[in-house]
Parts: sequence; structure tokens; C-alpha cells
Amino acid sequence: MIAHKNTTVVNKKFVAIGFLLWLVSAVAYVLHAVPFYSEEERQRIRAVGAAVEKYEAILDAEWTDEHCTLEHCPNSSKSLPGMPPDRASLTTHERTNMERHGPYAHLQPVTTMNIFRVTARDDGTVEALTQTTVTKCYSPADADPYGSALNFYAITLAPSTIRGEYVVVDDVYYDVLKHPLPVDASPVYVGEPKSPPPCA
Repeated sequence: MIAHKNTTVVNKKFVAIGFLLWLVSAVAYVLHAVPFYSEEERQRIRAVGAAVEKYEAILDAEWTDEHCTLEHCPNSSKSLPGMPPDRASLTTHERTNMERHGPYAHLQPVTTMNIFRVTARDDGTVEALTQTTVTKCYSPADADPYGSALNFYAITLAPSTIRGEYVVVDDVYYDVLKHPLPVDASPVYVGEPKSPPPCA
């Protein structure tokens, strides 16, 4: 009977040790998988996200702005408040859009976005690895008239002349096939949901 009690005590000890090992492993996994952000980093991510949202809205509007050309675009992203005066009139992405205006240039797009990474640089700028989904109405007569394109962009932002804010200074295509994200990557900033573009 005493041997049975000792065996029970030993078994309970093994269970307790096993649980503690599982708990330590679980905590270690969470600490590794879920990055910790300081309050300063969280504020930066929010400010960067807000700036990218404003910038994407400008890009959407440019598609149907008859006054916006490669040579002159008064309502380009450079017109946003807080922009440094020495920034180029168009970002790389804006310029590419202008050069590619084709038969669908008159279609109003709606862009939604998520940011997967915000990296601060020594010169005070930051890079936001951004996923965008651009939706347009291509076939109004079809049951499913919309088409979407998903891409990634490396967006460079600089401190705005407005305290605590950022502005986009350039925006280039990011080849996620050549430089894939981790399989468990998740957004650090989720953009506002939007209604689909007009379809008539």
C-alpha cells in the first residue's frame, strides 16, 4: 500500500513537471510569435498607417483626375499637408500609374491596405511594407463585375512638418515572391474597410 502511495506521488510530480515544461514552452512561443511593441513604436505604427491611408486615397483619385498628368498633377500626393517642400511631385508608384494609364484609366478604383512591417531608419525615415488590394468594376453587366489586384509595396515615409505625423515620400513595388514573408506573418496595421467602387 505504501509503495502504491509513493508511485502516486511520483506520478503527480511528473505531471506537474510536464505541465510546467508545457507552460514555459507556450510562453516562449507567444513571446517569439507575438512581437512586443513599445508605446513609441505603437504610436509610430498608427501614424504611419494613417499617412499611408491618406496616400492611397490620393492614388485612387488620380486615376480619374483629368488634370493629373506626368507633367503636372496639382492634386498629387505632394499636395498633402505636412509634405517636405523638396519632395518630388510624384512618387515612383504615382509615376508608374500615369505611364500605364490605358483603357481602364477611367475606372474608379478603391484601395484597401494592410501594413506588415514598419522599420525605422537612422535618418529618421521609416519603411512600411504594405499590402494593397485595388478593386475596380470591369464588367458592370456581369453578376460579379469586380476585379481586384493584390500587391506589396515598400513605402518610405518621412516625418511630417505637422508634429507627430508622417508623409509618404516614395513608394516602390516589392516582389514578395523573391522576398517572401514568414508563413505566420500578420499585419501590424489593418486599414479601414471600404465599400466597392461605383459600378454602372
